[in-house]
Amino acid sequence: MVIYNHCTVSFTAKAQSLEKMQWFNEPEQWKIEDNSLLMYVTPQTDYWRISHYGFTVDDAPFLYTLRGGKFEVKRIDHENYIKAVRRLDAVEIFYSFDDKEYTMMRNAWLQDNHPVMVGVMGACPDGDGFNARFENFSIRHLPDMRRLEWLMKNSAVNRPESVF
Repeated sequence: MVIYNHCTVSFTAKAQSLEKMQWFNEPEQWKIEDNSLLMYVTPQTDYWRISHYGFTVDDAPFLYTLRGGKFEVKRIDHENYIKAVRRLDAVEIFYSFDDKEYTMMRNAWLQDNHPVMVGVMGACPDGDGFNARFENFSIRHLPDMRRLEWLMKNSAVNRPESVF
């Protein structure tokens, strides 16, 4: 929470609901129940970037929402916690066993100030497909620290006092 000239601004945001997300390569069988996505992952599907194999594949099911700015994504099951945080020009991936102490396991470049598709996906490149369940998925907005710093520096300049 940040306070400017008698004005309180809260940065707690409600998580993105699965029902409001959209499909890229919608699977034949899926449902949302009790804040969980259940789907049958389509056989012979994958997300694969060009490598020494020389091809790209983008045909696996992916339930997503378009997000800009900084955010935190969490996916929790009964034993594992995975958190991805987008900051500036990077995405940081963390894991935890207790949802309190997180350890970074990956830091990767991600173009700054560019909207991205965020969600859950399942791939089955070599199999006959399988049932997957994604529980407790959430997305939380994080304030852009550059903007907050600018606001702090400029909040007293040319700002009338609040009438409230």
